[in-house]
Amino acid sequence: MSQNFIFFDVETSGINKYFGQIFQFAAILTDENFTVLDRFEIRSKRMSHIIPEPGALLVTGILPTQLENAKYTYYEFSSLIREKMLEWSPATFCGYNSLKFDEPFMRSMYYQNLYSPYLSQTNGNKRIDILPMVFAMEHLFPEALCFPLNEKGKTSKKLEHIAVSNGFENHNAHDAMGDVLATIHIAKLIKSRAPFLWNNCNYCSSRQDFKEFIKNKNWVLIHDNNNGWPITFPGVEISRVNDDRDSLFYDLRYSVKKIARNNLDENFSGRDRPFRMVRNSNMPIIFDRNEINSLNVSGLDLSLLDDLATQIKSDDTVKAAASQFQNAFSDYQESPYIEEQIYRDFESFNNNRSLMEKFHNSNPQEKITIARQFTDERFRAFARRIVFDNFQSYMCKTDIEEFKTRIIERINSKDDVPWNTVGSAIQKCDVLIEKSNFCKSDVGVIKKYYETLRNLDSPAAKSSKT
Repeated sequence: MSQNFIFFDVETSGINKYFGQIFQFAAILTDENFTVLDRFEIRSKRMSHIIPEPGALLVTGILPTQLENAKYTYYEFSSLIREKMLEWSPATFCGYNSLKFDEPFMRSMYYQNLYSPYLSQTNGNKRIDILPMVFAMEHLFPEALCFPLNEKGKTSKKLEHIAVSNGFENHNAHDAMGDVLATIHIAKLIKSRAPFLWNNCNYCSSRQDFKEFIKNKNWVLIHDNNNGWPITFPGVEISRVNDDRDSLFYDLRYSVKKIARNNLDENFSGRDRPFRMVRNSNMPIIFDRNEINSLNVSGLDLSLLDDLATQIKSDDTVKAAASQFQNAFSDYQESPYIEEQIYRDFESFNNNRSLMEKFHNSNPQEKITIARQFTDERFRAFARRIVFDNFQSYMCKTDIEEFKTRIIERINSKDDVPWNTVGSAIQKCDVLIEKSNFCKSDVGVIKKYYETLRNLDSPAAKSSKT
């Protein structure tokens, strides 16, 4: 069966996926040979409660006028993206650092606009990420790509550096479509120069595929970036953790005798820990023992590892230590903010699905009524926010003024809050003017823009309404 890819990229208001916003989305649909089948690009207006980070505006080159005058509100933006992605499904979603950045932003966008957050993991879709492959290429296939040095003398993995150093011309960096094209270029190189890596990452592009890949394997070779300290180790799956979503592996290079002497943190934390948790849905980079000779690894006695893996699986000391995995991590503390409650009460998404669909398919006046019917406070709040930002003319004056007051208090808050405020944004501009290499006049324009956002009745704020 042929496989299509959705290469995508987002440009955002900052790095906070819960309290930020996507301003630009671009995607290209290709077949398995990277032949372009379709393209899609769209921009969003700034939501009235979002204050973008000055650094994000400067890096992406997004102008304040683009934020206020874009064609689509965030609700319209998210709806059109979802419609297009469903049209292209099933496919494999692919980006550059997408699993840690773009995907969480997309998930948050869908959640806050009353859609299921997991589009890229449902409807037959799968996910891969080119950045972890690039990290792995440097260590497992060191001659396959050119790695430029950054200002610190270390190899750079930034897309704008890797792409240009490996033959991609005219890269429009930090533009969503420009980054999509650069990502496709790097994907082509990896597939042609390191087919084992490309194929295995695709084999493990979903939780079910990963489980099938390691099924009946005595042990596998795992590559992990290890928080900046790359590691490639022979591992054996000991147990499933996190409600069977992920796998706990034992590093076969580690002496069992040391486990019993370790404290809890030493077994599950740190660079040299014996137990390593693998997130099954995040494209683990794994190789079968028969593929090891094709990799840049040495010092592995395969026969010895075969015997050792068999012993480890039945070792009582290893089993006892592994059973303490959940105790090694502090209990999850739920956030008081609905934006950060995306992982709370999954069943509520199913229970409210029909009401969400009714909300989306109704006229503006009916949306106001339906918004009050959500029993889940998160969805009720998001529905009211959608109505305010999109259908304000249908709201009563009292509700409008109440909403405006709450937003003004939010964006001008003096408290220690997790979102960007007007005051904090202006302070960051002052720091940039004093210390950075950014053009001071550009920073000055952005600073003046923030000053217009203090009140929702300002010209800039008014222009963001529909």
